Amino acid sequence: MRKAVFIVAVVWLGGTLTLPGQTTRTQTLALRQGWNAVFLEVYPVESEPGPLFANTPIDIVASYYGRSSSAQFVSDPSADLFKKAGWGVWYAENRPDSFLKTLHAINGQQGYLIHSKSDFTWTLTGAVVPPDVSWESGAFNFVGFSVHPMAAPTFAQFFRGSAAHRHNRIYRLVNGTWRRVNDPSAETMRSGEAFWIFCDGASRYQGPLRVEPPVRQGLVLGAGVGSLVLRNETDHPVAATVEHINTGPDPVPLSIVIGAIGETTSELTSVSAPKPAGAWTQALPALEAGVAMRIPLETRPQEMKTYAQGSLLRISSDVGTEVWIPVIGVRLDLKAEQ
Repeated sequence: MRKAVFIVAVVWLGGTLTLPGQTTRTQTLALRQGWNAVFLEVYPVESEPGPLFANTPIDIVASYYGRSSSAQFVSDPSADLFKKAGWGVWYAENRPDSFLKTLHAINGQQGYLIHSKSDFTWTLTGAVVPPDVSWESGAFNFVGFSVHPMAAPTFAQFFRGSAAHRHNRIYRLVNGTWRRVNDPSAETMRSGEAFWIFCDGASRYQGPLRVEPPVRQGLVLGAGVGSLVLRNETDHPVAATVEHINTGPDPVPLSIVIGAIGETTSELTSVSAPKPAGAWTQALPALEAGVAMRIPLETRPQEMKTYAQGSLLRISSDVGTEVWIPVIGVRLDLKAEQ
């Protein structure tokens, strides 16, 4: 049984600091009998398909990894789809074709076609890694995004900020068959849904509100200040909210660092505004079109009980998007746990 291992490596004071990941969340997906187009937002703790799908009605799982393949898009996922290049497929052990499986690990931030023998609510826990869609130009991309479960944007609202995706060359799975989204302004995206969208030209688009952590793994805070950058990618104002989510008994104690000046001749200084040790929510001023905002954060080491503590930040927007960012606080005066 192979379990996923998540490591955060940080260069600190001339050395390399390696920390175990401590930031997980649970994703719940309502699967229907037959084919489902699913977007996993988390990296499952158990990454091997056999144990992960044991005791579930899931019997086929496929993910598209190819580039510029003839199998890039099909109208029906059950019609010889997996005989073509570009697809990794897992079959349950009780199927006669199980020996044909080519998919050996399930990863987060990835779209999957999942076949279920019955309606099923699938709950999985996994590590959070910030989204980073790598678009292939001039091709359909099998992608998904984190959106609010109850107030998601329409396709038009979500992709309004990107000329490469501002069209109706979008396909979503309906009753086992891919159907074109003819009117993107009338159809709402769904949490946990994967779909095909054409990328018309180069693109790095991640959504209306782009969240940029300092490193790919998220936000790692030691003795200094680390910042998240929020960037409005649309042509209209976007309001955002930062929410600190506890992921265990010892969340990271955070403070927001505010610039302050005294008299008019004084230099700019930094003042820490402590947030509660546990869960908290902070509304931010609306960002104008094309404008970015930096959010400086630091830990309060004196309140940390261990060498490394973890929790999550959820950045949501009034457009209906969500971005989850892992945050790990490091207390350097304590010896790393073995």
